[in-house]
Amino acid sequence: MAGSGAVRPELLGGVLGIDPGLRATGWGVVRVDGGGTAHLAWGAVRPPAAAEAALPERLRVLFERIGEVIRRYEPSEMAVERPFLHRNARTAMALGQAQGAALTAGAASGLIAAEYPPREVREAVAGDGSADKRAVADALRRRLRLAALEASDDASDALAVAYCHLLVIESRGRLMAAAR
Repeated sequence: MAGSGAVRPELLGGVLGIDPGLRATGWGVVRVDGGGTAHLAWGAVRPPAAAEAALPERLRVLFERIGEVIRRYEPSEMAVERPFLHRNARTAMALGQAQGAALTAGAASGLIAAEYPPREVREAVAGDGSADKRAVADALRRRLRLAALEASDDASDALAVAYCHLLVIESRGRLMAAAR
């Protein structure tokens, strides 16, 4: 986990983004305050390898560690990248199982989760639904006004999912205000 020790108060609340995977599930918390300053925390949960632990044990580790992140950062919302259709059914199933563990951890903590397909996340953050990981991370860094983003691909993708959800929340707020 990023930032050991006490959690800075400005990180409480915000959106927890999840990039599910059985090898590594990225997580990222994004909160933007009224002045437009971004507050971030990120990391990745790496369950034991398949050779070391059976699938139920690996899913339990994901569930518990994501629960720990939720308790630590107290997000107000959760956003999870929806597994895309994959040519390899086994890979698609593994992503779905990791997503299920994350969603269950969120539900156990009382969070309602939104799901976003990868293309929608890339479009929202980078302006191009076919952007690669590097372009998305670069766009995220610029949008959040960061000098650098020293996160793994898994954590960076999770931050992008969280930021995508923040953009959706902001858009809904504008639409509701305009309707009044």
